[in-house]
Amino acid sequence: MRTAGPGDKGFTLIEVLVATVIILVGLLGLLQAVNVSMEHNLRNSLRDEAVRVGESTVYGMRRLTFDNLTGETTLKVNRNLRAFTKEYTVKRSLSDLGGRSTELVVTVEWDYRGTTYQHRVSTIISNPQ
Repeated sequence: MRTAGPGDKGFTLIEVLVATVIILVGLLGLLQAVNVSMEHNLRNSLRDEAVRVGESTVYGMRRLTFDNLTGETTLKVNRNLRAFTKEYTVKRSLSDLGGRSTELVVTVEWDYRGTTYQHRVSTIISNPQ
């Protein structure tokens, strides 16, 4: 067996191991970036679904006649999102603005990783008569 001399070219085992460790550290950083990106994406998807729930509730209330608008209510809405079902709490409240107008406020709440988030939609409904 021949030993390497000072003029021989190539990598030593130590150089290969150091390069491997550097590449692994970089890949672990990329993996963490992917995890953070997926979490933000999921949180935004939950918020987008809450916006849809709030808007559909407001549109449903606006279709009612002025006399059929009811007071404060709370209901649970389940929505399928990706591979799971998420429960949203929808709170509706009406405030008389005097005359022929009422303010409708819809608040949609949901929990994600121990934190409660909410989205609020408000509109004014007037009696045309």
